[in-house]
Amino acid sequence: MASEPDLSTPQGRRWGKTDARLREALGAFANDPSTAPTVAALARAAGVGRNIIYTHHAGVLDALRKLQAQRAKDTERIAGETDRTRTALRDAEGCNVALATHNASLLKRALEAEQRAERLELRNAQLVQELDRIRRPIPIRTSAEPHDPSPD
Repeated sequence: MASEPDLSTPQGRRWGKTDARLREALGAFANDPSTAPTVAALARAAGVGRNIIYTHHAGVLDALRKLQAQRAKDTERIAGETDRTRTALRDAEGCNVALATHNASLLKRALEAEQRAERLELRNAQLVQELDRIRRPIPIRTSAEPHDPSPD
């Protein structure tokens, strides 16, 4: 129908009640993004046949199509955001891999430096002992003194 029927007649009141149930179901679809806004689902939710929507409730059908278009836009927007998020996540993972590789390289260099430092400390201790041994005074003995074979 192109216009709303006269609500003073029984058919008009029935049309009004059906329209109210359809709009209520449509409002529930609009508030619940998990439900697919289809004519069949709307008819099921309102308890009417699909043909009633097509033949007598063009306004509700137009509102349903607007909701479907809005959901399609939202889906595209969410898909775009998801793609951007995935790209950012891959970039972050790549940075993490690069940082982990760099940290492993630095750790290896630090361990090698510690080992070298330990070797140098050991060599330094040996050189200090040798220097102390060299700096010790050596008693000069006279040829008349008997030779003592025991070490100092």
